[in-house]
Amino acid sequence: MPHSQVVRFETWRDNTKPEDLARLYYGDLKPLNGSTPEPTDFLMPGLLSGSDYCDSGSVEVSNHRVFLERYGKLPNVYDVYGGYGTFAVAIRRDSVTPEMQADLDALDDYPLLDEDDHSEVEMEAEQESWESYARADFAQELVKKFPALEEKIDALKDEQLSRIFYALMDRTNTYWEHESGNSAYVRLERVVAGATEQDITGEAQ
Repeated sequence: MPHSQVVRFETWRDNTKPEDLARLYYGDLKPLNGSTPEPTDFLMPGLLSGSDYCDSGSVEVSNHRVFLERYGKLPNVYDVYGGYGTFAVAIRRDSVTPEMQADLDALDDYPLLDEDDHSEVEMEAEQESWESYARADFAQELVKKFPALEEKIDALKDEQLSRIFYALMDRTNTYWEHESGNSAYVRLERVVAGATEQDITGEAQ
């Protein structure tokens, strides 16, 4: 299976065992550094893990979610968390089922466990970007292009602004682009370049 590693649970907390925990902390899973793997060590598949500051993206976020939905309630399968948005899955080596192995082996040939879920993850990232910054920036860009319509633009409801935005995306053949960290951005200058006054006044009526 691609980019998997075997790790060992080691923690400073006295007498704490993985089975005592609902989730495992990434920092408690140590590389073996040449030690012989034990059945009670953990497998951590790379395409089910990532963070805000690595090359992971929507693929890993989706695979992580799908794998835990399928197998997260089985014994010795753990969601892993850590700093800077770190996420992973840890499976005790003696608890890997044939079904798990088949899914993990399939990632050698195709990196997604579920295409539909992956599409949902990307749409969620796009919506988050729209709500956090793109909606406000889009309105500002419209005002720059049509300063005489500033009051009308400011008065547009969220759903009206969204309709204009996605209509202009279609018109200009502009698409959301996805980056590492499962973030999405769009080239607003290209979107706004296709706008006309009628796009705004038509919605503002």
